[in-house]
Amino acid sequence: MYHGRSKKGIRTESKRRYGSFRERISPSTDNTKRLRVNRLMKSTFLVLGIVCLFLAAVIHMNFHKVRDDTGNLESKDTADIADSFTHIATESGLNSDIKEEQKRKEKMTHAISDKLGHRVYTVAAHGTRASRRAKLADIDLSASKETVPGCSGKTFSDHTHAGKDVCTHQECIGVVYMRYVDTTTFACSNDPSLLTEPCDLTKCEGVAPPPPSTPGIGKSGVPPPPASGGGSKSYSPGYNFPPVPTFLKKKAASERTFTPLKKSYFNVSTSEVKALSELNPIGDVGYSRGKRDKKTLENASKLWGPPGPPKAAGWPTHAFWQNLVLGEGTSDQSAITNLPYIIQAATNGLVIDYPYVMSSASQSANMFNLASSGIAISIGSESKSKRSIESYDTLSVQVQWEAKDGSFAKSRLVQGDPYISMEVNSASERALTIASKQTMILSSRGSGQGSPSICDPNLSKADRPTSVTGSIFDIYTASSDQTWRLYTYPSASIACPYPIDTNHTATSIDFLEEFKGVIRLAMIMNCTTGSSKNCFEPSGLPLDPSQRSDPAFPNLIDAYSGVLLTGGEVSYQTENDHAVNIQLKYKSRSLTKDNEGNAPLLLALPHHISAGVLNDQQEYLPGKHRSMIGTQTPFAGQVMNLNIPLPEILWGDERPITGDVKAIEEAMKADADYDIKAQWQMGVGDPYNAGKLNARLARLALIAHQLNQTKVADNFLQKLEKYQSLWLSGSSPNPLIYDKDMGGVVSCGCMFDSCMGKCKPHCTNGGPDSPGGCPNLGAGDFAAGLDFGNGYYNDHHFHWGYHLYASAVLARFRPQWAKSNLEKMLLLVRDVANPSKSDRYFPQFRHADFYAGHSWAGGIFRAFVNGRNQESTSEAVNCWYAIALLGDALHDKRLKDLGLTLLATEVHGAQTYWQLMKEDSVFDEIFETNGVTGILWQNLAQFQTWFGLFTWAINGIQMLPFTPISEYLLQPKWIKQQIKSFDRACKESPVCTNDGWSPLVCMAKSIVDPATGRECAEILSDKVFSDETAEGNGNSRTNTIYFIESRPGASAAKDAQAAEAAAATVSHHNDAAHKDSKKNRVKRDDSSRTH
Repeated sequence: MYHGRSKKGIRTESKRRYGSFRERISPSTDNTKRLRVNRLMKSTFLVLGIVCLFLAAVIHMNFHKVRDDTGNLESKDTADIADSFTHIATESGLNSDIKEEQKRKEKMTHAISDKLGHRVYTVAAHGTRASRRAKLADIDLSASKETVPGCSGKTFSDHTHAGKDVCTHQECIGVVYMRYVDTTTFACSNDPSLLTEPCDLTKCEGVAPPPPSTPGIGKSGVPPPPASGGGSKSYSPGYNFPPVPTFLKKKAASERTFTPLKKSYFNVSTSEVKALSELNPIGDVGYSRGKRDKKTLENASKLWGPPGPPKAAGWPTHAFWQNLVLGEGTSDQSAITNLPYIIQAATNGLVIDYPYVMSSASQSANMFNLASSGIAISIGSESKSKRSIESYDTLSVQVQWEAKDGSFAKSRLVQGDPYISMEVNSASERALTIASKQTMILSSRGSGQGSPSICDPNLSKADRPTSVTGSIFDIYTASSDQTWRLYTYPSASIACPYPIDTNHTATSIDFLEEFKGVIRLAMIMNCTTGSSKNCFEPSGLPLDPSQRSDPAFPNLIDAYSGVLLTGGEVSYQTENDHAVNIQLKYKSRSLTKDNEGNAPLLLALPHHISAGVLNDQQEYLPGKHRSMIGTQTPFAGQVMNLNIPLPEILWGDERPITGDVKAIEEAMKADADYDIKAQWQMGVGDPYNAGKLNARLARLALIAHQLNQTKVADNFLQKLEKYQSLWLSGSSPNPLIYDKDMGGVVSCGCMFDSCMGKCKPHCTNGGPDSPGGCPNLGAGDFAAGLDFGNGYYNDHHFHWGYHLYASAVLARFRPQWAKSNLEKMLLLVRDVANPSKSDRYFPQFRHADFYAGHSWAGGIFRAFVNGRNQESTSEAVNCWYAIALLGDALHDKRLKDLGLTLLATEVHGAQTYWQLMKEDSVFDEIFETNGVTGILWQNLAQFQTWFGLFTWAINGIQMLPFTPISEYLLQPKWIKQQIKSFDRACKESPVCTNDGWSPLVCMAKSIVDPATGRECAEILSDKVFSDETAEGNGNSRTNTIYFIESRPGASAAKDAQAAEAAAATVSHHNDAAHKDSKKNRVKRDDSSRTH
């Protein structure tokens, strides 16, 4: 999170942070266009030079937008994702930073360009990094045309390739097939089987005959899709339906079978966690009630459906399924990510898609298109059905549907579930349907034995079966080249899905009879014949066929299909402050007697595995699902056990300062009289910047205490008591209030005014007691942007984290103050980290996503197609750290353990998904070269921040604030990897050096080399610690020097520096003595000559 200046009030600070909140919540196309034009104008000569270089090498390049035949991006959901690949959030006047980013991108582009014009062969999917690199062989492109007919009017808009023709489909140039990879790269081949789909020869005038390996041409002039499994023998040139893949014709594989694990193998406890407090924030603690805009509230309530939002607790605001109750709720824009699937909960059922991964140097994404490739399971029509959110828990949500004909269905969506399940009671024939806009081929496997019965669309109408019966079916989706397995409990008769003709692809699988039972759908093969986007690397290079699928995976899915997940909870326990054990406990029930007592099948993410989840696995299970954040590995069991080490230090003064204490004392001498500006002393401003300033005072007090400067520490604590009490009591001009409608502590808002400096700073709005007096609870973009979105639950753990840190320091040294303000401090803890379902006033774990392994920061203003998001993991860490400190200060082990658990979870997640070790991260290698994720969404990882794409900002936002816990978060190997680019980018940017970010570079350097960090800090100017800077206002010179001198090894670095200085002094004296001796010899020689 970027921290806007505060001097000109709330309206100015919102804009300074990232232009305006409107740009943050809805990326502006206009801003993007302006930036593109700006970048284009500034790099015109560079572009011309590149073009000339490429022409001289006789390489013709066509760069893609994203073509129709490799994933039509004209629908809203994926179009938004594609837009985000070119969106750049930035601020005006930062030309040096834009130039820096241009240089970085151009350097990467040139490196990639070395591979252009080469033939692409195969590359492994999940092997070593070396095996994943393409094997390239030269191919002559001298016959390539300069332009391709049919591409006019399609231009690329980035600064490197502006003006070049870009086709919206794959084109043929000579006998070379062009497959577009990303915005800077393409792959060439004369083998069409390596392409997502074959080229349309009708688009290319004067093209030489295709190579012999090209499949035969059908009526449309388009070759049928490559089918490595073999086409149907009955395929007729008169039809152009997809051939039946060989996999659908095979009997069930018997080379490996699986015996489901029993539940009894695990000890699952379900003890209820007691609430931190049972006090009512309004009646008992004394907070004012906030009144949210009625229209906004009514719209939000409708999305829950009957019986409405929770009445006995706060509304969830950051759940993995939050999109279901945001925006339109039922549209494809409100889809949710429940890996390995993307799911839309429409008004009459579910729409499911399986994403593929696309990566570039700036972003990596789960790509999907619910409108064109999704599979819809529905009861009744959309207009005659209604949807509601029936229940939810820590790991799941249950959605329910009712149709006017009496049909009923419900689906429990559980994190880590490899199946999509729906309990159905259809009231009439064909009420239950499975439909898609792409052609589906259905195959019944009966009860799992014998030869399949296939609905082959290529047979003549007289020979086609009209229906198939069974309890296990395979559904092949032709355009996406995926095979799904459908289970029905009990067995069912299903109509065969046939397209109307070759011009229509939409198909529907109808249950012919009334159905009462459970249906389950699971992806078993995402690359059936070799033409799927999942048959390629995220960078666009094709996978080796042996890596496309595991033949035993369908058997594994079969073995566990009879166990239905019904929810999940989380428990945790610290182990003597050395480690925390976190358990994801899943609930399940068997669907048949044969499955009674069996454990369910789950999917583990990369951070689960590194935390030891597979230590409980009795045998290796085959197959992996692929996603933007790495693979999901099958795991059989009722519980996922994660064990994560805890930090060795907490407050920082548990160990002595090993470095230069005098340097810290000198800094403290300069800071001893520090006080925050009058505006903030009165509480006139936003709670985020106020929290940072109060936390700064708290750090100074704590450091003064460790230096045994009691009077100085008391001076800081006395000021801090006054300022922190003002905010905790809800008495500031921008008071903290309780949002009774949704259940949370929010800031009322402050319409700042200082009469252009001629009057005392004040808030012009009336406050919670006047109509419309709390602008943060209003409707629209403006309200959602005030206080950085605090009224819409944006970044609450960032905001309250600073206040809780200040409160923890006060609680340690002022126990009487802590006693008086206990419930008020706990209100902030309950708002962001309430651990109990029994708390009637706050949601459980507002920000934490225990399955994902970190927090989500984005609030409830609107639904994003990319899902939840978080930028600054270090500020999330700061909040959980503060809760642990508060528990320690209050001698409350339960509160301390809560903070430590969330702290360990966040750090482990940050080190997995944000701190990217090159050649060894979960992301695709083209993205991981950045070394850091700026913003992580559920479906998108970006190398940028909310306030720009500057390298110094992207690194710095994952480090601030620096406190003793930073050494637990920031891995030395990662800092060593990133520090050069961080340092260089900061030095080249006036904003970084002047706005308080440069001290972060010095402190980061000290993690690797304290001596280098010390040298860096010695030249810092006082202005980088000013209250007027965006980042420096939360830091101080004393804190910077303290962090550097308290690093392990600082003493050795100091001794080495001293020895080096002493050696330099001795050398200087020796040189001087040598010069004097030489002068004397010269004088003596002269004297001899005189005599």
